[in-house]
Amino acid sequence: MTANTTTQPHPFFDSGHRRGIIDHMNDDHADAVLAYSRHFGQLPEASSARLTAIDRSGLDLEVELPEGRRPLRIDFAQPLESPTQAREVLVEMARAAAEALDASSTLDRATEQREQARAAVDHLVTRHRTAILGTVSSDGLPDASVTPLDIGENRELHIYVSELSPHTANLRSTGRASLLLIEDESAADHALARRRLTFACTAEPIARGSDLFSAVLLSFRERQGPIMKQLAAMQDFHLFRLHPQAGRLVAGFGRAFDVNPADWSRLSPVGGRGHQRR
Repeated sequence: MTANTTTQPHPFFDSGHRRGIIDHMNDDHADAVLAYSRHFGQLPEASSARLTAIDRSGLDLEVELPEGRRPLRIDFAQPLESPTQAREVLVEMARAAAEALDASSTLDRATEQREQARAAVDHLVTRHRTAILGTVSSDGLPDASVTPLDIGENRELHIYVSELSPHTANLRSTGRASLLLIEDESAADHALARRRLTFACTAEPIARGSDLFSAVLLSFRERQGPIMKQLAAMQDFHLFRLHPQAGRLVAGFGRAFDVNPADWSRLSPVGGRGHQRR
């Protein structure tokens, strides 16, 4: 009489080695285990994770989610060739997960900053009835002044200026101007970090008596109040439309954006090394 015997498969990890990996990862690299669950497990909402098992093919985790705990299986890209390869693979997985999550976090921050910048543009556009106007004479003499401003529904820029002001002659002679909308000091967190929107523009005169002149002056009256009824009748005042060629928004310290002159919602962060200390 013979007895049948079966050979038990040899475990890939011996029990001590497997337990050592699990304890080491949970005790010393909990951040990496959490990164595994968020990146490879596609559970970005995970708040914590623990390694519960490891074998030749992958990892078993227990993940804490807003709705409760759940198991998670993460397979290795390729089965391990030897138990000693586990460390190399786990380190590489931690690096890859950290890089991917950092890139995602950076993208989220960039998106948030861009939305805040768009809100700053909207705030400046809707709150301002005047603007700071920069011009230069044909002789190169610069001038800065304040002008009434009208911004149309499609963000057309119009200014109404007097012949008594140097900027009017400058606009006529050069056809160029810089327009600045800037946050009031009393509303800013810091006077030096005031939100501001600047456009480099070409200037186009609008003929008095034209349909466009009448429509824009009506908008000016709604924006500026009764005083525009008097100014509209003064023949030494002239209407100009400013066509932005380039724009720049400063939304605070270290937050500058180029503004697309054709679409003010299209903002591009300004690169560079930032401010340098001596």
